[in-house]
Amino acid sequence: MRIHIYSASEQGVGAFDGGKFVEQRAISFPGEKTAVDRVGPLFYWAWGKASDVSEIGMHPHKAFEIVTYVIDGLVEHRDSLGSLETVTNGGAQVIQAGSGVYHSEAFRRAGSEAMQIWFEPHLSETVKKPATYHQYEHELFPVSQAAGTTVKKVIGGDAPIQLDTDVRMYDWELGPGAAFSYDLALGRRLALLVIRGEGAGSVAAVGRGLDREQGQEQGQEQERKNLSHKDFVVAQAVGEGEALHLLAGSEQGLRIIAIDVPEDPGYALYRK
Repeated sequence: MRIHIYSASEQGVGAFDGGKFVEQRAISFPGEKTAVDRVGPLFYWAWGKASDVSEIGMHPHKAFEIVTYVIDGLVEHRDSLGSLETVTNGGAQVIQAGSGVYHSEAFRRAGSEAMQIWFEPHLSETVKKPATYHQYEHELFPVSQAAGTTVKKVIGGDAPIQLDTDVRMYDWELGPGAAFSYDLALGRRLALLVIRGEGAGSVAAVGRGLDREQGQEQGQEQERKNLSHKDFVVAQAVGEGEALHLLAGSEQGLRIIAIDVPEDPGYALYRK
């Protein structure tokens, strides 16, 4: 498995409303500083926080799919479809821009923290569809707990958000000392952002090999790499049966937002 870690200094930075809302952009706009240009159909990922009540004014989108995931606070959505909705901690807003839509986002509480993530479906098909807006509160998402780890499914599988783009998105929380593994299939990439846990964890790849004496399959771990708050990680399996293994430090836990997408979605991706 290939694992690349990008520190906050290697990522882009943006701001809105006179600097009241500041973003860390792991995947940024064309021509801006960015960790990577895209990860498959995932082509924009910003994580922002409001220092005061602030707003990103009305602006247009077309064809692609936009997910706003609220970490904390209060985010108000308004659009040209007539929607006026508010989402709070752990909730999400989804715009499937289709043939075109205008929208704005307002952060109605200082300290509000959210991510906006853009995915590229088959544009020549989705551009023919009418734009839609849907909202999902935290209680709608499936959450499971085991061995000090909480897994929340946000997109794909049995999560309530289903996109035209092939996406699986998770919110992972590891308590101090907890470990968690995620199987990554060949042909897919995993992008993750560490939003909590200052110098508090590590990541490694685990492959499957055969113990010659026992005749049993055994995990073979590669060299561990340290993880810190704000790190952005891109992992890619290079063999069958590989997994990404996360370990939180003994003093602090980790909270990670993770997105699993195909390297090749089966249609041409536009050059940014």
